[in-house]
Amino acid sequence: MAEISELDEVDRSILKFLRENSRMSMQEMSRLSGIPDATIQFRLKRLKANGIIESFTIEVDPAAFGLDVMAIVLVQTEADKHDEAKMALSRLPEIIEVYAVLGEYDLLIKVLAKSLEDLNALINDKIRTIEGIEDLLEMVVVERIKEETTPVSIE
Repeated sequence: MAEISELDEVDRSILKFLRENSRMSMQEMSRLSGIPDATIQFRLKRLKANGIIESFTIEVDPAAFGLDVMAIVLVQTEADKHDEAKMALSRLPEIIEVYAVLGEYDLLIKVLAKSLEDLNALINDKIRTIEGIEDLLEMVVVERIKEETTPVSIE
């Protein structure tokens, strides 16, 4: 996979357009940037082939599905059951992100629920019952200040 430092201004421009609107046409990118359509098409294929662009997707508002509660949960696992626990967590549909982390806890998960009662039931009936889970630290998100995809450039 290419590194971000290997990308030139044309690549970065294409990525910025797509980050703002993943449905933007190549013609629109060309019109706004002055980069020929054929160049944009070639660069897009190369960015996908090199793994820079992993997928084209949409963002859905969780509240549209009644998922009004978000929580961040830190998870301690038993060392010999860590892999099984992280895989079991990743299979729960209410858990939308799972990260292995360093420090006092082993995993960080992001959870969506319809209510605090549903969150409590999820934690007690599903998460805590997974073999290998030792301890949890739950934090309910009260305000989302910033949530973005990977930045195209950091200056």
